[in-house]
Amino acid sequence: MLISVVAVSAVGVMLGVRFKAPALIAATGLLLIGSFVWNSLGLPGYVTVAKFLILAFALACAYIVGLFLSVHRRRDER
Repeated sequence: MLISVVAVSAVGVMLGVRFKAPALIAATGLLLIGSFVWNSLGLPGYVTVAKFLILAFALACAYIVGLFLSVHRRRDER
């Protein structure tokens, strides 16, 4: 689970630095679809609703961190 949170957080930061809010909505949708596909294929590490919510929260928080980094970087360029 820790590796999943780290991976989702890294994606969230990258999205926040480069893209705006619609990308976060799309990434959350892809996370939901990926969770359903993961569970339907019967792969190890069944994704429960609680795990999905933790991953979605980590994605959103990391996205906000990416937005702050983007704003800070643009301010330094001026």
